[in-house]
Amino acid sequence: MPAITVSAGYGAGGSQVAKGLADRLGFRLLDRAISSLVAQQLNVTVDEAEEGTQKRGFVEKFFGPLAAMSGAVVSSDEDAAIDAALIADNDQVFRQSAERIMRAALPAGAVILGRGGAAALHGEPGVLTVRLYGPKDRRIAHAARVEGIDAATAAERLPQVDKARAHYVRRLYGRDIDDCALFDLQLDSTLIPTATCIDIVALAFDAVLARQPAAAGPG
Repeated sequence: MPAITVSAGYGAGGSQVAKGLADRLGFRLLDRAISSLVAQQLNVTVDEAEEGTQKRGFVEKFFGPLAAMSGAVVSSDEDAAIDAALIADNDQVFRQSAERIMRAALPAGAVILGRGGAAALHGEPGVLTVRLYGPKDRRIAHAARVEGIDAATAAERLPQVDKARAHYVRRLYGRDIDDCALFDLQLDSTLIPTATCIDIVALAFDAVLARQPAAAGPG
């Protein structure tokens, strides 16, 4: 079950690093569940997109596109389970449903961006958990460039998105998104160029795979 999970603060270049890794390794990329653009496109606030709401209208307009973005096949029964979990505020059922989407991508190898992947998969064989971070001023500058927005807008989004992603991990897994114990590798991706971050993570992943026991041969 080879996989790399990438957790990134807003503006830390998580999307660029994750896509670069997926392209290099030939792995499936499972994009993040929570982003400022998702909330903006669905006309909901980041907090709504993160915490959910007990109004069915939100469930329909958020989780439909989210399932499509994941690239995973989600049955109507699973859609109904997710709906019911949110409507009932049942975090355990929501977590199980969210993890099914993640794990469906793992058999052939996956790079998982966000989605609480580090908390869900840390310690599992063949999985490298990565955290990308950086000072707020450099993350704001990077986000402004990537999203094509002004610095003031990026500065407004940064605490909202960081808070939403932290809440996602805390609510579903009871963990702090900045807990060093969750991550095998942490990089200041606002200081280290994206291409170099990809090189470093790929090398670290090779080391993780090399530590895995070889498959048993014929007896």
